[in-house]
Amino acid sequence: MSDSLAILTRSGLDIDLAVLLAEASAMAYKPAISIKAWAKNNGLNTHISTFDEDNIQGFWCAAGDVALLCFRGTSNPGQWIRDLRLIPVEHPWGRVHAGFKGGIDIAEPHIHAFEQVAKDAKHVWVTGHSLGGALAVLAAARLRQHGLNPFTYTYGQPRPGLGGFRDRFESELPDRLIRFVNQDDIVPRVPPGLIYRHAGIVKTIKSLDSEDSSFGLESMGGGESAGPPEIVDEEPPEMSDEEFAKLQADLQNVSGENFEGAFDLFTDHFMTEYVRLLTDIRGAVA
Repeated sequence: MSDSLAILTRSGLDIDLAVLLAEASAMAYKPAISIKAWAKNNGLNTHISTFDEDNIQGFWCAAGDVALLCFRGTSNPGQWIRDLRLIPVEHPWGRVHAGFKGGIDIAEPHIHAFEQVAKDAKHVWVTGHSLGGALAVLAAARLRQHGLNPFTYTYGQPRPGLGGFRDRFESELPDRLIRFVNQDDIVPRVPPGLIYRHAGIVKTIKSLDSEDSSFGLESMGGGESAGPPEIVDEEPPEMSDEEFAKLQADLQNVSGENFEGAFDLFTDHFMTEYVRLLTDIRGAVA
């Protein structure tokens, strides 16, 4: 058994798992040939499949008792937030965001194919970054409805649904979702207000010299930190509807494709930062 396969037989909060699944989430942004090479190099080479349907992208792979499903996030979170509409729709477990539900519906054939392999695996994993994290949560719910018991790690994940969905998810999959938030990453704070809720266990990557961070919009912007990172149990504060409306208005004034270059708001959201900081944390505890 490869080292990666052995890591994927663990459970709970585990820094090796966090790094490996962060690397998988980063790979989801790569071409299919790179994804397949990564899966083979990590021993997940019995089944490998990539998908790209109507801008819903990801891959799944499996070997032995391990099966992994990974969703790609949006390559432009600024544009995504600018165009985000707060529309919930019905889901078997409660109301969820319409865009996330639509993405899972598009990916259904690929999730079904994954399920046929994962049903024989003892260790089933779902992961993703950004929008892909929200899709991972809904995919985990879908797999649970079909009798599987997946564990999910997400990175910079937005809120997928309303309180009813959150409660049902935590009842059906207790302690099987861990959400990583990198310092002042703004995406986990949307959709805003008191209606949309997060499920799972939050783990925030934070620098030792940033304990006085207010997580406010005015203070967001990442940047280099003098202190080593650590993982803390700290949920970012609610974003008000007013803050969100102002953010969308500000983003409307940005032209061109590269929203991230115009706003430091998204520095902490980059998947490369999640991988880098979690790798640093693993090195510090090794």
